[in-house]
Amino acid sequence: MSLLYLGFVLVSTLCMGLVDHRWKLFLFDRPKVALAAVGVGFVLFVVWDLVAIELAHYSKGDSPAMTGIEVAPELPVEELFFIVFLSYLTGVLHGLFRLLLDRDRRTA
Repeated sequence: MSLLYLGFVLVSTLCMGLVDHRWKLFLFDRPKVALAAVGVGFVLFVVWDLVAIELAHYSKGDSPAMTGIEVAPELPVEELFFIVFLSYLTGVLHGLFRLLLDRDRRTA
């Protein structure tokens, strides 16, 4: 059992949180909206994964970097953390683009 992949996902999420905190882009700007958006993204992507697994379009594969823990057949625990990271990253990027566009409009 290896925690390598899960560790990288968690560290990446933490780093994204530090960027978000520094520039107040998403969670640290609008926490209720951010938590709701990440929650909705999480549910949608988990359903997407479950449908893909059921249709045999997706399988977890084997990697020595993964824990080997599955929350459902073919759904590794790392996938849940990655989905949270992906949803959070999307919100932070949206906040960054909004910040840059607002800054550009003020200077124009």
